[in-house]
Amino acid sequence: MAPSEPQPQPQPEQEKEKEKEREKEQEQDQEEQPQQGQEETNTPTPNWDLLPAKGRLYIKIIEARNLWIAADKGRARPAARKPYCVVEFEKNEFVTREALQTIVLDSDAAALAMEEESKLYGTSSNFLLMWAYSDVSRPESEVTVTIWDRNEDSEEIFLGLLKILPPTVNNNRVYDHWFKLMPRQWKEMISGDIRIQLMYKSVESNALNAEDFSVLKLVGKGSFGKVVLVKKKNTGRVYAMKILTKKHIVARQEVAHTISERNVLIKAANSPFCVGMKFSFQSPDKLYLVTDYMNGGELFYHLQKVTVFTEEQAKFYACELICALDFLHREGIIYRDLKPENVLLDSNGHVALADFGLCKENMTLSSTTSTFCGTAAYLAPEILSSEGGYSMAVDWWSLGILFYEMTTGLPPFYSENTNVMYKKILHNQLLFPIGFSRDAEAFVRALLDRNPTTRLGSHPGGAEEIKRHIYFQSVDWPRLEKKQVMPPFKPQVESETDTTNFDEFFTNMPPDSLPNNSLPLSSTWQERFRDFTYEAEAMGSIQSIRLEE
Repeated sequence: MAPSEPQPQPQPEQEKEKEKEREKEQEQDQEEQPQQGQEETNTPTPNWDLLPAKGRLYIKIIEARNLWIAADKGRARPAARKPYCVVEFEKNEFVTREALQTIVLDSDAAALAMEEESKLYGTSSNFLLMWAYSDVSRPESEVTVTIWDRNEDSEEIFLGLLKILPPTVNNNRVYDHWFKLMPRQWKEMISGDIRIQLMYKSVESNALNAEDFSVLKLVGKGSFGKVVLVKKKNTGRVYAMKILTKKHIVARQEVAHTISERNVLIKAANSPFCVGMKFSFQSPDKLYLVTDYMNGGELFYHLQKVTVFTEEQAKFYACELICALDFLHREGIIYRDLKPENVLLDSNGHVALADFGLCKENMTLSSTTSTFCGTAAYLAPEILSSEGGYSMAVDWWSLGILFYEMTTGLPPFYSENTNVMYKKILHNQLLFPIGFSRDAEAFVRALLDRNPTTRLGSHPGGAEEIKRHIYFQSVDWPRLEKKQVMPPFKPQVESETDTTNFDEFFTNMPPDSLPNNSLPLSSTWQERFRDFTYEAEAMGSIQSIRLEE
């Protein structure tokens, strides 16, 4: 969990009228609080105060009650055994320890314990959680709390969900509320309530450097640098940090691509299905990209473990990837490198598209580009043919290849010999194994159309054309776009720093300390990286917080 931080002290006493107003608000809050064991008929809507969004949100999961596991008809409903919570805010996740049973403190004692940042206790399922906190950068951000139970067979059982929008609350004031848990889909039988405490604190925006982060593990390595799991020292939040060497980037003429990756990451933070930028900064010889860390691991890792996914599992990932690519295309970005290694899962099993190093910006549906790039097995034929360039439609071809691979185990035109594979992509017949459903085959054939002008998704409307395909007629797209559709698979995650869903080849390597500065570039080349530094800033103000209907 996050390290301890001194809690904000109460502001000096104000004039009597304001003091009376605060006392009145506290009385109203107490009236809204259900007594222990008392049933609620309606979930109260907290009355958060108007405040600027830039700051730090403190979250504490106190306890839950009446948690039951759904049972088959005619069977008794078992109580949850070892419930725990996954809390997500601005794509930053933390996982609580398993719930404990303990004593009950009265409300005054609990409030005092909270102010002193000591452990809070409750009945039923108590999560015994110290304050966890996260930087706030966007006024539209939600706090999402998902409760799970893990049975004796290590199966993950969904117990309930809570979404709060938005989370920024008044300085120095702790809000303590019970909320009813919600299902992810209407068929689920969910019961129970959860008690959460929230507090908002304004913070000064300071320039960051490598010393503000502790390196935990190596999770990836490439020709330009490496990716490490890091913890931000002042909040304890966990991120992925990509460290790039400027001289390598300059030598390989990748400056423009690197700046483009940084720009796309900033935009991607606004999509629920893309890994987004948190911070970027630089030293005389290094560039640092700090992004969301998705500890569910790479889709490639999970596909390797089982060889193939069920068609329904592959369909779910395709749906969320359609939303991710649709977002990028609407922003004028071609992705150009869709493959299972670049698709991550969060703790709950949702998709997050990553690695935007090959993206091309400032594109429209009709514009083309001609750079030869991508991964061989997923290249569209128009990239190989070099006739007239290619458009955003190459991303839909890659989606068809990925879907085929997820359901059969290999890309359809795969060969160990790259030149042979290119010939297959250009000329070979597309074949499907027995068991491929008729609608799924029609969907893949429509994506793997060698004519990019007739390919599914290439017409005006782009992704909307794909969403209307018969294969997706049962998909509730509005709910899926809000992450309200249940993922078919949940990765096993023990904590926010868990790396077991990543390749052990990297995670077993010793986590090197962040490198010291070596010989810097000339001032002329340094100027090329002048605008690289970034810290998310919020716009506007927050007016209210309420449960999503």
